[in-house]
Amino acid sequence: MHYITINKFSSVPLYAQLKESIKKAIDDGILKDKDKLPTEEELCNTFNVSRPVVRQAYADLIAQGAIVRMKGKGTFVIKNFIRRNFFNELSNFTGEMERKGIVPRTKILNVEILTSEPRIFPLLNLNEESPCLHFKRIRYGDDVPIYLEDTYISLIMFPGLEKYDFAVNSLYSVFERDYHLPVAKAYNTFNAQVVSDIDAVLLEVKKKSAVHRVQTFTYDAENKLMEYSIASFPGDRNQFDIVIRRDKD
Repeated sequence: MHYITINKFSSVPLYAQLKESIKKAIDDGILKDKDKLPTEEELCNTFNVSRPVVRQAYADLIAQGAIVRMKGKGTFVIKNFIRRNFFNELSNFTGEMERKGIVPRTKILNVEILTSEPRIFPLLNLNEESPCLHFKRIRYGDDVPIYLEDTYISLIMFPGLEKYDFAVNSLYSVFERDYHLPVAKAYNTFNAQVVSDIDAVLLEVKKKSAVHRVQTFTYDAENKLMEYSIASFPGDRNQFDIVIRRDKD
């Protein structure tokens, strides 16, 4: 912890000194991506500061996307804070991560064919007993959970889609290559939500913490809904950029 300097005679609050010491160590390369940071107890004992001081410093660094807490593992430097711009581009997860220099990985948690789902079927214009593919997967960047996603697709529109392994296949690529239906546009709705206890374990975040909940509606060129998905993005690992353009008078 040689990179941390705290002066108790300074007018700068202790939490700010601690935060800036860690941030400078990250910027200077002393602390590298995925390096584990000291525990609250270690910092309290070493620098004779209170837990609220350490918690405030860590909370600010998490909000800045400089570090991340992983339940049961500790607190780590995360230089690969994910910035996403859903409003300007349609791209697959693997391609997006690779462009950012991040190693992507996808894990399939569940695959099933539904014949009834009151919340979902009306969105996909499906009747009772119609087949609907549902799969749940978690996306990783450099082995850090980035988001958790539930996807629903009509098997009337895409027969045989259940045979694909979407841990390795891009859904949009399969739509275009094998069904000759490229994605034309997607609408996203965002809201903040408290993560469920089950999802907190999967995403390696604290229970009752906040996540971005993103609903995606994907359409073809004829404005037919191809896919509906619901995803949960931990707020300390993801930032969404919005570009607003002024209409010409």
